[in-house]
Amino acid sequence: MKIRICFGLVLRGRFARYSDFGFSYSSIKAGFDCGYAERVQKIAMVELIKIGIVFSVIIILMYRKVSLWLSLLLSTFLLGILFRLPLSKISMDIVASIIDTKTLFLVGAFVSILFFSNLLKETGRMNQIMEGFQSTLKDVRLVIALLPAIIGLMPIAGGALVSAPMVVDGSDELKLTPERRTFINYWFRHLWEYVLPTYPALVLAASLIGIPVRKLCWLNLPLTPAAILSGILVGYWGVSKSAKEYKNLSGRRAFSILMKNLTPLLFALILVVGFKMELVYAFGITIAGMILIFRINRKTILKGFKDSIGVELLLGVAFVMGFKRVLESSQAIPAVSEVLSSLGIPLWLIAMLVPLLVGVVTGVTIAPIGIGFPILIPLLHDHPDFLYYMALAFAGGIGGVLLSPLHLCLILTKEYFRADWKGVYQLVWFPVVSILLAGLVWLALFSAS
Repeated sequence: MKIRICFGLVLRGRFARYSDFGFSYSSIKAGFDCGYAERVQKIAMVELIKIGIVFSVIIILMYRKVSLWLSLLLSTFLLGILFRLPLSKISMDIVASIIDTKTLFLVGAFVSILFFSNLLKETGRMNQIMEGFQSTLKDVRLVIALLPAIIGLMPIAGGALVSAPMVVDGSDELKLTPERRTFINYWFRHLWEYVLPTYPALVLAASLIGIPVRKLCWLNLPLTPAAILSGILVGYWGVSKSAKEYKNLSGRRAFSILMKNLTPLLFALILVVGFKMELVYAFGITIAGMILIFRINRKTILKGFKDSIGVELLLGVAFVMGFKRVLESSQAIPAVSEVLSSLGIPLWLIAMLVPLLVGVVTGVTIAPIGIGFPILIPLLHDHPDFLYYMALAFAGGIGGVLLSPLHLCLILTKEYFRADWKGVYQLVWFPVVSILLAGLVWLALFSAS
């Protein structure tokens, strides 16, 4: 006799494990017996609790300063064990994900982006870009905002500390408090993470969602203007223009300096966005051109390449993909999706809060994407506004990282300017909320409903 269930819980591939309850996949899909509905719902809740345990372990490990890749590796095995996957299956899934073409392209993209960034820094091009802007601007307020924003064009770890010394003179002229100096340097350093394909989190998010990076850049488009406007409003509220001005070069000379040094970055972005080229190829071609045109010596090339092999980051990317593969093999996500849906929590709130919480606790930009997205994607994938929900999730993840007291850039900038945590957070919270609101408005404007 077929047993029927009163709601359509469909957990594909998992019901062999539930044979002790005496029902089959086909009977669950079609049935209406409320007696077993409660039992199956309890099973789904257990699955959700297991996911919660794994999620908590990742957060605890990272809070204890265990590296991202090791936290993910340990949690991946825990995930498989909790869902009764054989150790051989877990290991095979991890290996298969690491040697997968998508993962290899992803790792190659990260290495090429970091190599490109290092060459700009080692050859002094980044300094020349900043000097070009500095010589053409008449308002010191623009200068101290643009300097960290320019550094932010490249995904340099702890980049806010690079720009912090550069804004000291201008901040002194404006008589800014340590907290406001910290905010301006920190906030304007992170304007581009939503839209520039030089950022690993953006590349990883696009890969997990299964769309080109340029499409995710478009989906995130309103987030950067929201960050700029809210940053200006908070950072310069009540700050008057300084009477002192920077010396100007001639307009032609300043433009020449800027274009000469910005050309490599612009060229790479044109290849990615305009010609739809893979990141690894676009930056590879750009790097080759830089080496030939700028005649970069061998020592600089080797140092730049060596510094671009960030083992921690690359292992983190690889094991994010491994975690995702084992999560798929566990077939647990349909249960999580069903329970979250049945609780009546709005999808937009789930999409925003899951990565935001991961970001706050970890302070690592790649973490809310690598940990939160594999949970959200199956839940939201069939929704007509899926991509806009994922853009909101991306905003939530970055917003959480920007609020995190574990964020390296925030720690370094705060310590450099000897600022007070309370005063810094009084400035940071509003722009973060502005970014989240921009994501919500974008979702509402393009909602299919």
